[in-house]
Amino acid sequence: YIRKQFDMMKQHRNMAGSGWSERLLRALRVFNGEYDATKLAQIRQFGGSETYARVIAVKCRGASALLRDVYLSPDRAWGIEPPDDPTIPPAIMESIQQLVQGEVATMQQAGQPPNVTQIRDRVDQLMGAAREAAMKKATNQATIAEDKIDTILKEGGFYKAVSEFLVDLPLFPFACIKGPVVRIVPTVTWQGGKAQVQNKAKLFWNRVSPFDIWWTPGVADIEDAEVIERAKLTRTDLNDLLDLPGYNKDNIKAVLNLYGQGGINDNWDTTDSERAVMESRENPTMNRSGLITCLEYVGNIQGKMLRQYGMDETKVPDETRDYYVQCWLIGNYIIKVQLSPSPRKRHNYYITSFEKVPGTPVGNALPDILADVEDVCNATLRSLVNNLSISSGPQVTVNDDRLAPGENGDQLYPWKRWHVTQNPMGNSSASDKPIDFFQPESNAQELLGVYQAFVNIADDISAIPKYLQGSGAGGGAGRTASGLAMLMGNASKILQTVAANIDRDVYEPCLGNLFDMIMLTDQSGMLTGEEKVRVLGVSVATQKETQRARQLEFLQITANPIDMQIIGPAGRAEVLRSVSETLGMDGSKVVPSEKDIQDQQKKAALLAQANAQPGHAQVPQPVPGQEAQAGTGSPAGPAVNGNQGPVTAISGGAH
Repeated sequence: YIRKQFDMMKQHRNMAGSGWSERLLRALRVFNGEYDATKLAQIRQFGGSETYARVIAVKCRGASALLRDVYLSPDRAWGIEPPDDPTIPPAIMESIQQLVQGEVATMQQAGQPPNVTQIRDRVDQLMGAAREAAMKKATNQATIAEDKIDTILKEGGFYKAVSEFLVDLPLFPFACIKGPVVRIVPTVTWQGGKAQVQNKAKLFWNRVSPFDIWWTPGVADIEDAEVIERAKLTRTDLNDLLDLPGYNKDNIKAVLNLYGQGGINDNWDTTDSERAVMESRENPTMNRSGLITCLEYVGNIQGKMLRQYGMDETKVPDETRDYYVQCWLIGNYIIKVQLSPSPRKRHNYYITSFEKVPGTPVGNALPDILADVEDVCNATLRSLVNNLSISSGPQVTVNDDRLAPGENGDQLYPWKRWHVTQNPMGNSSASDKPIDFFQPESNAQELLGVYQAFVNIADDISAIPKYLQGSGAGGGAGRTASGLAMLMGNASKILQTVAANIDRDVYEPCLGNLFDMIMLTDQSGMLTGEEKVRVLGVSVATQKETQRARQLEFLQITANPIDMQIIGPAGRAEVLRSVSETLGMDGSKVVPSEKDIQDQQKKAALLAQANAQPGHAQVPQPVPGQEAQAGTGSPAGPAVNGNQGPVTAISGGAH
């Protein structure tokens, strides 16, 4: 069944006109600056220069650099949002109920029984304090979870995969990231100077080459497709699988016996040979490296077929239904079949395009958008080089009939003496020269102008101008710093569409899948399930240049006594931390923590209270900057709080 699906997918991709195999090869040729065989033969038949302009390659590198600045910068392009209305723990709800009941009993004993409105207002007040405390706790927990998830992504190679993915995106009709994939890897820890090796399961991500992935033809969304990926394995990879649960050990041993020495490459495609040459790899049809080709299939398989293979009937209760599974095939041997662990029943391949085409996962990349422009640039550049070569010096006309016997007309050097004969017709004239010179016309300036004009057209069509790649903007608004910033801001808006494609098609489902995996396997309570994954790629692209200026403006506007009473030192410290982090500094080291600020406020209140008491000497105020050096770990004393009795107790309990 898998081979039948694979053959059908290959035929569709390689089909002339509707397939995209040739587009993949053309993209590689464009990036390497090489002509296809037919075009190169035509150029060589004509003769002259084989120069390649590489306009598209420059645009691809520029687009990748701009996208890297968004998705691989210190500012994360994603985050974890706490729940809008976090659940208040039952213990806090019970404490509120007991507290209100106690206050009511106290008032009744004092002869002042409260009415219903007073009780409701008191409950609302305490619930508001508890809800605010729950929101603060959820926010802190989301921040901690975000840092832990970022560590998982770094250890699993997610950002490395994104870096390679961003190179593919402007080059190929589509780009792909796969993950998370669970792998058992050795982890080394040191105890007493000795290495302790343990095999642990970790999550990994990797970039999948567009040449090595196929899917169901005709689907409009990649989520609805069955997917087949082709991977290359070594004997070591297969040996490592023998000790893992879920794998068919007998079939793996059969694969090692049959293909372990010479390898196997039966799942070849028409693009493999030329692709191997352009990627500087061994031709897979030779396979002297002994690599073993494996097909990984993700899709729906009928329950009857799974039972025939030998899957447990408890996992496949209905043989007439289809089940979403993952299968690994080598040669004629299935080495593993498992039900997909994803609760969303979605494969872990995430695909998007530089320019999406509605109704298909395959879009347009810069080689598709700029193909005609680069053809003209290449033709103009070849003509320019040929014309420069021809017009670099005079052309020589030699009348072989006028040369004396033995005279070599192919050699030219200063002060050469030419031996000639009389014209046998007897009608020699001054114009009848045995050797003559003429200068071909140079069209360099005209050709250079045409080339430059089409390079500018490429800027307009690709929406990636030269000044976004580091070149000067030339005249007009680009002559001033503010004008150039305005032009760059307008041009970057075009890339926001590409960033939106990445956010919607890659980051959101990929991080959502990771969220599900953590919820299914984590026992530490990293996530509660109420959080949400937010993707900020477009926001980073649009606000990165203006966010810092807005924060500085906010600090200036609120630098007055009235606003300070509203936001307080803690609120201003939060803004200062954010500004310092955008400047590349550690905000937690530059600005004191919230606890330190509260301790400082308590100390200041105690000093003011001591100075205000009659009969006490005035306590000297600390010099600014020295209080922090005195250490914040000393006891701060009782807090001065306007809330008395039960209010303080329930507020502290909620926190």
